[in-house]
Amino acid sequence: MIDIIEFKVGDKYENMKGPYEVIAIDGDSMVIRWETGEEVTTDIDLQQRIQERLDLEKRLKAAAQKKKAAKPQKTRTASSRYGNKFNGFEEGDFKKNITATTWRSRNCLGGAVTEKLPSEKFSFNSWAVYRKPVIHWADVTHKAEENDILQAKFFAEVDEKRLCYGLYLEYPREGNDPATFISWLKDSDNEEWMCRTAAENDIVIYDLEEKGFKGVIEAHEGKWRIRLHDGSKEIDSLHAFLEDLPEDRGLDLNIVRIEEKSTVLEKQTAIAAEISSLFKTLMPLYEAVTPDIS
Repeated sequence: MIDIIEFKVGDKYENMKGPYEVIAIDGDSMVIRWETGEEVTTDIDLQQRIQERLDLEKRLKAAAQKKKAAKPQKTRTASSRYGNKFNGFEEGDFKKNITATTWRSRNCLGGAVTEKLPSEKFSFNSWAVYRKPVIHWADVTHKAEENDILQAKFFAEVDEKRLCYGLYLEYPREGNDPATFISWLKDSDNEEWMCRTAAENDIVIYDLEEKGFKGVIEAHEGKWRIRLHDGSKEIDSLHAFLEDLPEDRGLDLNIVRIEEKSTVLEKQTAIAAEISSLFKTLMPLYEAVTPDIS
């Protein structure tokens, strides 16, 4: 983790757009100018998080290169046998434990989804979560790096009544921010894409532990709204909503589709294709929040 940066007028820094100079500082915001002459007013906190992310990427990339130089490794990809035993979910799979179930294995749903995921940029594999009815999918290189627990991952989880699957952002609000989802949403084009994608794919967003917020966020008529126990209310901006949450509570975001047990059972093996299809739809977001260590 890098030290807190104290931006100074006249000093030069760099973000994803390139090197820039701080022209003025006013409270929690500052004016920066890139070498192209373009100027913009930006949040100091946002630029601090960008610096932290860039530092994390550099350290992960250096660690990956060091490991690769020390011992060449074979590229790990899903075996062609993966998923060949998945015949769809069974009634007995829908519970909060894993007793007498096999659906999480790489020979079943884990592998059936993995083999359908793109391999151009990432090499995905699946991991059954210890003693929980949950599967995680992630790039094998990132999974092997430090802090892999706090990195974005695709997932599928069942309980007695339903199947949830999508993207999980384990998002500590202290120190380095491995997900950068809130920063990514600051770009209005990204927020519009997220809202449109949510509407078209029956995606909802919620805080897994309800430490940051309660309720379920969903797209509604081109905007966002949050469903609560006592009704719903509009959200003007998902970025602003998440940005304004108390920083000391933490935030574990599930960006998911939820399907009822009866529907999942009817789909049989086709559910694997639907899960992988949603993951591919969310791939731009996974790529945006996953550090580049290539």
